[in-house]
Amino acid sequence: MRLGIDSYTTRNSGLDAVGVLRLAAELGLNGVLFELSPFESFAKDNLAAVRSTAEQCGLYVEFGMGSILPWHPMAEKGRRLLAEAGYPCPGCEAELVIQHLDVAQKLGSPLLRCVAGNLFTRDEGHDMAAMADRVVAILREACDAAEDRGMKIAMENHADFTVRELASLLARVNSPAFGFTVDCANLAFDLDDPLRVAGILAPHALTTHFKNYRVVRTPSGLALENCALGDGDIDLVAIAELLARHNPQINLNIEIHSQFAPFRLDVLDRAYWSRHPAPPADGLCWFLGNSWTRPMPNPWPDNLPDGSTSWALEQEHLRRSVDWARNTLSRLLVG
Repeated sequence: MRLGIDSYTTRNSGLDAVGVLRLAAELGLNGVLFELSPFESFAKDNLAAVRSTAEQCGLYVEFGMGSILPWHPMAEKGRRLLAEAGYPCPGCEAELVIQHLDVAQKLGSPLLRCVAGNLFTRDEGHDMAAMADRVVAILREACDAAEDRGMKIAMENHADFTVRELASLLARVNSPAFGFTVDCANLAFDLDDPLRVAGILAPHALTTHFKNYRVVRTPSGLALENCALGDGDIDLVAIAELLARHNPQINLNIEIHSQFAPFRLDVLDRAYWSRHPAPPADGLCWFLGNSWTRPMPNPWPDNLPDGSTSWALEQEHLRRSVDWARNTLSRLLVG
């Protein structure tokens, strides 16, 4: 296993993609899983500069798009960057993914990380069954293209589909080019024991977002508070060991977004359960056991503003997380 960084961590830093690679090298990390925030161009010379810098620094590169669903707001930036770089307007939904595969290949990434929705998707009232049908159709075609290129597509558990729903998508897509980006903290959005649901994804894990949450109480139920790796409630050591058993070459990409207020899970609101599947009782006990005696945050924190204030906190959490991972996971890490 190698230790890296997800570039979403640096979105408030002002660093471009080359700058993110240099930060990773400065921290002694092994690579970067890029999402779109550091990119302002997919032009060939820009992508070549990113790849050349990674090679000079001895860093791996993994690349991620936003949503594979063209209507989703998380697809907008990628679509713009592709158009500005001269890619034709996609003739079908899968073509958007295939064009991002081309960008990933130019960067030297063996995979393309993607998402479908996000933590707001269920609460916005989307038909999750219909969305699953659409995702399967897109991925079947895109995975054929990925297989032809010797690449893979790694869908993240992004607090939209449950882990068990993702397992169903895996079976329906039925491609050797399809697997998962396991976000170790997002596992908690299933309201189940994160280690148990990690076990469902681990055999098919291609890369990771390595992060943690602390469980807190609210007047309406629970919330997941952002924190450094060593400060949260999720057993990241056990999850890393589980991932290593199935894929010893997997990369642990630290993701920090301490800018944001805790993500609420309003489980005491009856309407919540009309949009979200009920968890197993013993899974919910994991949340209660970690939060029952904690005081509720008062006042409730707000998101920090974009820019230097957030980067100061997130950089501190990043450096602490790197130290924690090196000290705690030394027997698993190489490089």
